[in-house]
Amino acid sequence: MFLGVFRCGSKHPESPIVAKVENRIITSDEFAFAYELSPRQLTSLENRKARSAVLDRLIDRIVLAQNAEKLELGLTDTVLQRAIDLYRRQAINQELYLKHIRTPISVNEDEEREAFRRSKMTLFVKHFVSEKEEEAINVTEGIMPFEHTPVYPGVKTINMEIYGSVDIIGWNDVQVNLEEHLYKLPVYQFSEPIFDGRKYHVFQVVEQEREMLVRENDFQANRESIHGTLRKRKEVKAASAFVDEIMAPQELIIKADALNKLADRVWNNRPASIDPRIQHISNEEIKYISENDLDIIKQPIAVYKDGNMTISDILFHYKVNPQKVSYDSKLAMRESLKYSVALYVRDWVFSEKGIREKLDRLPSVKAEVQTRKEYLLAKKMVNTLYEEVAADLITDEEFQEYVEAYLHELKENSNIQVFDEQLMAVTTTDEGLSRKVDFIAVHTQ
Repeated sequence: MFLGVFRCGSKHPESPIVAKVENRIITSDEFAFAYELSPRQLTSLENRKARSAVLDRLIDRIVLAQNAEKLELGLTDTVLQRAIDLYRRQAINQELYLKHIRTPISVNEDEEREAFRRSKMTLFVKHFVSEKEEEAINVTEGIMPFEHTPVYPGVKTINMEIYGSVDIIGWNDVQVNLEEHLYKLPVYQFSEPIFDGRKYHVFQVVEQEREMLVRENDFQANRESIHGTLRKRKEVKAASAFVDEIMAPQELIIKADALNKLADRVWNNRPASIDPRIQHISNEEIKYISENDLDIIKQPIAVYKDGNMTISDILFHYKVNPQKVSYDSKLAMRESLKYSVALYVRDWVFSEKGIREKLDRLPSVKAEVQTRKEYLLAKKMVNTLYEEVAADLITDEEFQEYVEAYLHELKENSNIQVFDEQLMAVTTTDEGLSRKVDFIAVHTQ
């Protein structure tokens, strides 16, 4: 989710320029995205001050990066170059999603009106579940009593005098396939037993409630929201099918032995105190594994048709694109690591497909590489400054003041232009951002 400048692959009018730093242009698109990702303490300021503060942060990063390039700090840094390549591949995958998933999908008015009709209906549903198919069949034939089980945790369940416990289900409350089934199921009729891979389910809609007075302007008022929901559903379905199509021939295998060793290391070195909102492997843990487990980090953990990934590869991918890891139990951690490994393989295979389709040549991908490179170079510049003056400083505040003074001098000697009118005209909303995309993770063996 660490995203920079955004533009989709098709041709668009040029984005207005809000600032220039030497020959580096900051567009309104780039500024808008930076604004939406900025801390609330900045964006909650008065409008002009907020925009100036966000732009200053962008300019600071660019100036530091330009100075780092002058000093050739990243020229021989293979780790930095490798990280930039992974960010490039992420940008390629975003364009791959736009090309194969988002752009081809459309939602027509008939679909919107049917969804609106369903949104004005409430279903009262009984649900039976069993591991035995015979019991499910007996329920549908009236041989066994219909013992109700809530359809999903947290659903509102009420007691009806005739039917006993039933769940109240509305449009968009359950998974799409089940919703389709329930809204087409005649009232009072039992569904055929539905097998989910583990258990058998039987449903019965015992009652429906409809809003009797529904006006056209009500539909129009809700149309945009309904359209968004239907589009998202279609994208999820299309993305899942795309993943299966591309990844099935790869025959991905995640090696249990290597996965267990990685899970052991992470579990044994887990933090003593864990914030449940931020469940990630820290850089300290990754460094510890890399330095203290040289015997395992070169071990392949994922093998697929086009190549393999070692534990070392996975740890590097994790540093660039961290995924949440469960510390609830060792087994849960193992499963979350397995998911991450599959995701990194999927992303690599997809980026190779995108490169074959020449998506790496798109302006949006090049802009993303530029943004990420600047971010990494700016960070390297700050680290270099710290190494130079750390012995003479006492507090973090002193170092921050030193960096600010250093930045002030750099900006004084740089050609910086801000186009105030264009800056104030930028629409700061993230509605419909074309970069907020992702594929569904591949299922693994």
